Amino acid sequence: MRCRSGVSVMKHSIMAMAVAAILSGGASAATTQAEVNEALRANPDIYNGLFTAALIYHISKTCPDIRPPGRLARVSYFLSLYNRARGMGFDRTQIEAFVEDDVEKARMQALVDRHLQQAGVSDPYSKTEVCEFARAQMAERTALGRQLTER
Repeated sequence: MRCRSGVSVMKHSIMAMAVAAILSGGASAATTQAEVNEALRANPDIYNGLFTAALIYHISKTCPDIRPPGRLARVSYFLSLYNRARGMGFDRTQIEAFVEDDVEKARMQALVDRHLQQAGVSDPYSKTEVCEFARAQMAERTALGRQLTER
């Protein structure tokens, strides 16, 4: 069955349902940034991915002899996290605002500090302790250690 414009009724109905789903169920422009931040923080794949990146960054910043993954690997990693966030319905501006938010950055750094302390690093800003932790991770070939290399 065809409507006046030549588009089948079924195709028209599917398009109408898709538009309705986007307007009612997805993360729309009406979503506040606080809601976006909460949703991204609550997604374990995204938040754990950002935590791992923050931990690697902290280590590489603290230990000049330990390098993070190469540029291509980092870009690929962040692109996969970005695509997951886009898959949740958020746009580029919302995602960037979350990643660049000073409160979120401070929250993530506190998680990195707490993780290092729970791993036996008494001072998360001690070059000696953080580098020992990183080298132990590399020697044990942990998921974190496999992403680090020594110069």
